[in-house]
Amino acid sequence: MKPITMKPNQILLIAGLSMSALLFTACDKEDILPNTPAGPSTGAPAPSTPQAPTPPPVTTSNVLKQFGTDIFKYDAQNRLVEVSYTFQADLGYTVVYEGNRPARLNFKNGEYLLYTYNNDKVEKAIVYFTDHQKKFDYTFAYNGDKLVKQTTITYLGPNWEKTSISDFKYDASGNLTEQVIKWWLSDQPDVMRGPSTIKWGNYDNKPNPLPYALSSLYLPGVKLHTNNPGFRDPGLNKELYTYTYHASGMPKDRTLKLEPYPEQPAYTETYNY
Repeated sequence: MKPITMKPNQILLIAGLSMSALLFTACDKEDILPNTPAGPSTGAPAPSTPQAPTPPPVTTSNVLKQFGTDIFKYDAQNRLVEVSYTFQADLGYTVVYEGNRPARLNFKNGEYLLYTYNNDKVEKAIVYFTDHQKKFDYTFAYNGDKLVKQTTITYLGPNWEKTSISDFKYDASGNLTEQVIKWWLSDQPDVMRGPSTIKWGNYDNKPNPLPYALSSLYLPGVKLHTNNPGFRDPGLNKELYTYTYHASGMPKDRTLKLEPYPEQPAYTETYNY
């Protein structure tokens, strides 16, 4: 038999065909992984984001807990027991009761106030320094349930006092319309200063939740504003007020603007109950 002799180009062609066959064979034998069956459904719903509970509606029986920077705290009987301020930690006081009426204020700076009553109304209140010396001496006069006069003696030093008298006027709805102030010094009793007048007006017909709780004095049972004033005018920089309300009529927010400066941004304070 005659031996078969191949040319170099024939050897390359055969090698190429053999390689192609190997590749196709490898593709045909590639493992295919079976699909993993899904686990049984538990029937549980997808977790949801918890929603904050809806607060109860504000009613006229709610007490005011904060207005702007002023914070009011109450006991289980809804009696005012503390006044504090967000802007100054050492300002404010706690209220101490004897029976059902305030007997004393303990100020956060260590000073204190003692009340004197005439029947159910505060007739006098005296503030003492931490060394038990007098700081302020208040005397109050009423017409029915309305405060009509407040006399304040400020002890400035040994044998030196300042006396100021405030007269209060109201409209037919029991809202304060004017506070007229005059004052004099004990070493110049014939030199009367004032009077200066602060006016309020343009009241709405909604309830006013603010107590008579100033930074230096809480006067229980006294309401200067039955409703919410539309302005306060001390004679300079008249303040204009607008309100938003809850469905019950209780104020929700109060926005203040200064009448002489309409271009200035308004300042809004919130009532929290």
